[in-house]
Amino acid sequence: MKINLTDEQFDVVRHLLAKVAGLVFDESRKDSMAYSVAERMRESGTRDVPSYLLLLDDPEERQRLLDEVTIQETHLFRNPPQIRALRMHVLPELLRHAEANGRRLRIWSAGCSTGEEAYSVAMILRELLPSTAGWDVKVVATDISRRALDAARTGRYGARAVQLATPEQLERFFQPAPDGGHEVRAEVRELVEFRHHNLVTEAVPFAPRERIDLVLCRNVTIYFGRDTTRALMARLHQCLRDGGYLFLGHSETLWQVSEDFRLVSLGAGQSAAFVYRRVDPLHVEERRAVLPDRRTLDEGPPPPDPERRAEVRRAEVRREQPPLSADQLLDRTRVALAAGRYVEAAQLATDASLAAPLRAEAFYLRGRALVDTGRDDDALVDLRKAVYLDPQLGFAHFLLAGVLDRLGHAAAAAREYAAAADTLGAQPGDATAVELGGRSVRELAQLCRQLERRLAHGAVGEVG
Repeated sequence: MKINLTDEQFDVVRHLLAKVAGLVFDESRKDSMAYSVAERMRESGTRDVPSYLLLLDDPEERQRLLDEVTIQETHLFRNPPQIRALRMHVLPELLRHAEANGRRLRIWSAGCSTGEEAYSVAMILRELLPSTAGWDVKVVATDISRRALDAARTGRYGARAVQLATPEQLERFFQPAPDGGHEVRAEVRELVEFRHHNLVTEAVPFAPRERIDLVLCRNVTIYFGRDTTRALMARLHQCLRDGGYLFLGHSETLWQVSEDFRLVSLGAGQSAAFVYRRVDPLHVEERRAVLPDRRTLDEGPPPPDPERRAEVRRAEVRREQPPLSADQLLDRTRVALAAGRYVEAAQLATDASLAAPLRAEAFYLRGRALVDTGRDDDALVDLRKAVYLDPQLGFAHFLLAGVLDRLGHAAAAAREYAAAADTLGAQPGDATAVELGGRSVRELAQLCRQLERRLAHGAVGEVG
């Protein structure tokens, strides 16, 4: 069955889904919405769209439509930089903290879809902690889709879902499924608890005074309005313990959304992952030297700590050495960005632009560093220079669009998102974006096209 939704019908459905689940559907998703409605009409035996819209008064049918529109393809061990950060940094640290505090560990996979993320975390926990005897360890996995949760509880996956698992992981954590796929073993499944939960309308699925160690909420807020995201982050902050971690997706940021978390870099170079940590407001001052605050790195004199003294000494050494080439400066800029040293990266990129005034990459990297320190007005100048010098620099168009959007220039932002979609979409299909932790360039191009349409159609309104 194929149907066409009128504008009025599309508005009815998307406003309902925004109200009950915080989901934002712009014009670019009208056809996919029509497909979902057609599927529900076929399943429910409804003859026309107006009759089906009347069915949405029933909470059960609303749930079935949510199931239809929210199922997404995913796979285990998705986003290798974040998986490495979990294995090498975050989970070892959380286990050490738990060891010293009653051996209790709580992890929340929020928006878990069909369970791949939750099982991935549980498998890494089994690698790091083979025996949980005497421990209280739980990965709580929640989603708004009952259908997705039903699939997750089976723990059965095809070849595509396990493509990032190593042969050793396949052997250790899976057994052959009756249908020829892979079934998660009991030792992993017993660490995961699946629950139905609405991130927008319900309180967090934990006791009021319970504090958890890690929240993974990846690729969820890209479908929310800013007010909805802001309210969700406040709830996540409340349930996380001080120092707990928050993982978001590649294109998600808390900049101008929440000041309750600090961005940190885990790992080095191209394998680095950027994640957030909860910082109790009472402890912000004492943690600033450890957890960089992208809004305050340029404010006031730096504290007289050992790290600062070492940086001063490195600067002195640099002055004593021969001038670096533009390529060397750009290499060092990328390293500084990967390590989260944004002020240093901005200065290195400035030096590179002076050494090579026509190198678009120098202005792009300086723009990246300035965006990460919250200096959108300054970043605007550099990013415009970057796209002028190299109109095919897709990531510069992407960053420039975000800056223009935050500064209130919706029409200009839409044009830059369109340029980003065109240039990124022209890259090879298997290309990945190091700047975004390994995200598929094609996926980013699709997101840019969606953002362009949302701005161009004036559908930027926030959903609360």
